[in-house]
Amino acid sequence: MDGIGPVTITRRKGTKRISLRVKPDGSVQVNHPWFAGQKEVIAFVLQQTDWIKTHQQKMAERRFCYSLNSIIKTKDHSIHLIPVENGKLRAAIKGVEVILTIPSELETNSSQVQLFIKKVIAEVCRKEAKEYLPARTQELASRFGFSYQKVFVKNLKSKWGSCSSVGNINLNVSLMLLPDHLIDYIILHELAHTREHNHGAGFWKLLNTITNNNAKEYDREIKKNHRII
Repeated sequence: MDGIGPVTITRRKGTKRISLRVKPDGSVQVNHPWFAGQKEVIAFVLQQTDWIKTHQQKMAERRFCYSLNSIIKTKDHSIHLIPVENGKLRAAIKGVEVILTIPSELETNSSQVQLFIKKVIAEVCRKEAKEYLPARTQELASRFGFSYQKVFVKNLKSKWGSCSSVGNINLNVSLMLLPDHLIDYIILHELAHTREHNHGAGFWKLLNTITNNNAKEYDREIKKNHRII
């Protein structure tokens, strides 16, 4: 839509009103009930144009661009962004180092280059996460007496982790970009949800008990200093 960009409109069962949100990439997601017509939905979106633009600007300010000659540290690897005169976007693994070459004719801040960098980081993190997170979750669950069903490793877009009502735990591959104490904190956070299914006082009391009263401090540290891929 002019002035707004990509808009995805979805009819959802059980939805009683039209709602929208601005996604991290700046696109707009609109959900509406079955009885709302297309003209009504589009009119609703147009009425929210100023609100949408304001939040798109906020999302743009939050988006992080990787720069040349920088090093991204994962748990087990170092990803080096190296400029080259000629060639193509390439990534090669040499032991614990991942060399990502970016030709000079490409704009580093372009979506093409940034998406390629994020894809490489995500794949490195995915490999590490599948090897590390299920085993570490089992270790921490045994140490603190938790039980859960399964651990799933996913490239989540907005959460570090989640716990379903039946005790399945989802963990973000981006955890491999965090220091060890914060990886453990997120795992413990989700394990705590197997007993306390909300963020009420009982949840924070339990989480503080198993983090040496550092739960709130760790939570602030993640929100202030770290971002999901």
